[in-house]
Amino acid sequence: MILSALEPKAFFKHFETISQIPRGSGNEKAVSDYVTAFARGLGYKTVQDKLMNVIIYKPASADYEDKPAIILQGHFDMVCEKNADTEHDFMKDPLHLYIDGDFVKAKGTTLGADNGTAVAICMALLEDKSLPHPALEMVLTVEEETGMAGAEGLDASLFSATRMINLDSSEEKIITIGCAAGVTVEYNLPLTWEGIGTGGMPPLQSSSAFTLTVKGLHGGHSGADINKGRGNANVILGCVLTALEKDFGIRLAKIKGGMKLNAIPREAAADFVVNAGHAGKIAACVGEYARSFGEMYKDTDPGLAITCVPTDPPERVFSQDCSDKVITSLLLLPNGVQAMSDEIPNLVAASCNVGVVETLENHVRISCFPRGASKEYLIGMERQIRELAARTGAEARFIERSPAWAYNPESRLLKTVTEIYERLNNTKPVVTALHAGLECGILAEKLPGLDIVSFGPDTFDLHTPDERLSISSTQRVWSFILALLEAL
Repeated sequence: MILSALEPKAFFKHFETISQIPRGSGNEKAVSDYVTAFARGLGYKTVQDKLMNVIIYKPASADYEDKPAIILQGHFDMVCEKNADTEHDFMKDPLHLYIDGDFVKAKGTTLGADNGTAVAICMALLEDKSLPHPALEMVLTVEEETGMAGAEGLDASLFSATRMINLDSSEEKIITIGCAAGVTVEYNLPLTWEGIGTGGMPPLQSSSAFTLTVKGLHGGHSGADINKGRGNANVILGCVLTALEKDFGIRLAKIKGGMKLNAIPREAAADFVVNAGHAGKIAACVGEYARSFGEMYKDTDPGLAITCVPTDPPERVFSQDCSDKVITSLLLLPNGVQAMSDEIPNLVAASCNVGVVETLENHVRISCFPRGASKEYLIGMERQIRELAARTGAEARFIERSPAWAYNPESRLLKTVTEIYERLNNTKPVVTALHAGLECGILAEKLPGLDIVSFGPDTFDLHTPDERLSISSTQRVWSFILALLEAL
């Protein structure tokens, strides 16, 4: 075991064990079965629903039987991102963990601390029957990262508690008491194909083909990191393609970018064809944009590289109309921070991430993820996307909505949480809302009056292969949880 020497031992033992079980969104059955068997093996009542959500009931310890129960909540699934040169099949391969100073990391892939920390915390609490605490109702959900279908499908009658600790936050010093609403957008542009030499295209012998690539970006969480000014590979690709289309009349043959809807894209690429007479000018144009974007993102994305290399001519290309509309859509779809909060300093109120672009047989799909502090912000971005879709002939589908979790500074649970935090750390925590999606909004709707706070250990660069979990922070948060449960 790589993490066997780390403290708290129980936490890191379980974290490493679940890291050997593939658990990307939609592929959580194995880890759900494992945790269910683990809990039942310890003698706890456990419910595994048809979606593979797991609810575990740990009775109150001695002298805590009269205390009100509390829910501990997190999710099984992780975002599956990897470096381009990493050979890894997220459907079957275990994560390869290693220790780097104060951090646990995974070689070339995301770590899954989002939200494997919650799973490991719950398993460690279940295993230790000497801990003082009120009755615990632990719920671990599926598909949080792709629309929160697990939380949506939970049966509210399975819970009796009126208090909840969500363990899906990633900054130790922050206690979260609110989060943004979100909606998944599928923007589908109908695709018409044409052979080389038809539809205004020059014949094969008079054409040149290129692959334009954007890579080396930092990426990040599309909510928590959206305000850090990092480049979006899909949007940068769209900007360069716009210039090439305007100056040289290029025709797209394939376009692909991003891996996950809720991760800021790090890489994107497009194959295109151009009149051979313009081939010599392409490199100079791309080089100029590479220098320009390199200067723009020199602080946030110093590894940015934009290249354009010759490739074999394709058998077919997009029609001129389709090619133009795909490029236009990438340029004009809302992306990045759209509004800042007036109530909470430095908090993003509205944003959108142009997350994934893919070429399918009959259409090009651009998947976006708008987030808003309220549904009104989402309505504004939806209107913008619908209008662009109407002008390009695209179909815009708005699916998998998640509600906001209303900011509640008067929370009684928050008072206890902050008191324990201050006693242990000799400093006050930052109490704020989060511009990211948590399942708290859904559970608050299902269980009216539910008093919720969220916290977790320091985890950096979520949704990227640079994701890392602080060992020292995990130790402090573990001690915090034990003290908090004893005080509740």
